[in-house]
Amino acid sequence: MNQSIQALPLRLQDVSYIRKGIKLIDNVTLEICSPGLTIILGHNGAGKSLLLKLLHGVIKPDCGTITWHRSPPSGNQYWRTFLLQTPTFFKRSVAYNIAFVLQLAAIPRREHRRRCQQALEICGLETLSQRKAHLLSGGEMQKLSLARAWVLQPAVILLDEPTVALDPPSVLGFESIIDNFRQSGAKIIMTTHDLTQAKRLADEIVFIDQGKILEQSAAAEFFAGPVSRQAQKFISGKL
Repeated sequence: MNQSIQALPLRLQDVSYIRKGIKLIDNVTLEICSPGLTIILGHNGAGKSLLLKLLHGVIKPDCGTITWHRSPPSGNQYWRTFLLQTPTFFKRSVAYNIAFVLQLAAIPRREHRRRCQQALEICGLETLSQRKAHLLSGGEMQKLSLARAWVLQPAVILLDEPTVALDPPSVLGFESIIDNFRQSGAKIIMTTHDLTQAKRLADEIVFIDQGKILEQSAAAEFFAGPVSRQAQKFISGKL
């Protein structure tokens, strides 16, 4: 992973995102400093995906500031990558789709073959390198999405509910690859509403409800006893 980039701390100060007079993200102040995997946890509609899009710069806050190590997010920061719930690909080979992002990021051509091969191996796609991307299964498409991220050697990976449509074996395979990213030094920020997945993966929990950050703590502390009433209801299945 790209260790030359100083990405953290990530800081949000009084960030709001407003549509039709409603604060969908409501005056969020947050600081993420630690390595490992941070999970943004909350029920569907809590604001998780919007928050992730704000962190990547896909959308802009209506007020407040967001900085990655003192710099605001912008579209040409290839040290950070964002994986959507439903990835899109060219109707060409798996290998082409991986190589394309290297061209986009202006990675020297002499590195393309090595990086592509490594990404295929790590994500379990070696035998599928020439298959057309649109013919892949859902689990294989998510692996390809990870391979496109891996090949850029990002310092930060943002994932939005990446396993929501996958069957249990595919989920576990995906999580294994995510763990490889974490062990390689990438900072991972991921949204989920799946408590069991959060317990398996998270080093840190950020709990969001109705666009507000209600808790931020080490995962072990959060699951041992959340402080807010909403988080207590959530982990007991009442929210």
